[in-house]
Amino acid sequence: MRNPRLRVAMALLVALAVIGWLAASDRLRFGTAQQQARVLDPTEVIVLRTTGGMLEVATLKRVEEFGWQTTYTCPLVDCAELLGATITRVRAPVHYVYRVPLADTWELRPQGKDYVLTVPAVEPALPVAVDTAKIELETSSGWSSPSRETNAQATLRRLGPELQRRATQPHYLKMQEPFAASTITEFAQKWMREQGKPPLANIRVVFKSGGA
Repeated sequence: MRNPRLRVAMALLVALAVIGWLAASDRLRFGTAQQQARVLDPTEVIVLRTTGGMLEVATLKRVEEFGWQTTYTCPLVDCAELLGATITRVRAPVHYVYRVPLADTWELRPQGKDYVLTVPAVEPALPVAVDTAKIELETSSGWSSPSRETNAQATLRRLGPELQRRATQPHYLKMQEPFAASTITEFAQKWMREQGKPPLANIRVVFKSGGA
């Protein structure tokens, strides 16, 4: 037979016929295969020696807005109502850089099918980085409110402490956590390759609480 398709069809028919004959004669039996699942030895701890210092693990980029106002105060009347307020609003791109301190050693401990790496809580790098070239500043004032220039300067002085406060907000910290964990996992796997050890497939990063 020179037709390739015909040869394949004939071979398939023969194979099906053999399987049918074996099944009919009880010589072909289907069953299940069982074997013990691999469980990591709880006493097997892998120690990673680090270089010390700080490891940058994640960066959040956000456009932040902040406002500050100044009013006069008077003993008998409401000067703010009478003379108005000077209000300055600042808008700027901000880079929140998060990092973890590198202890002398990190320990990878088996837990189920994973190795757990417990690391210190993430902390922001301070001062917070601001793209000063793209800062937008807008000031409005009442007919006899305090100086616009003085209020603008006061706003910029308070911007740094305000961004520092925002950097530690729980939802900011939570937002960067998955990216930080990925960076730390890559760091651990790279270290193992450099030490001639096979990288681990499953590393789960756990961050200590800020007060731990």
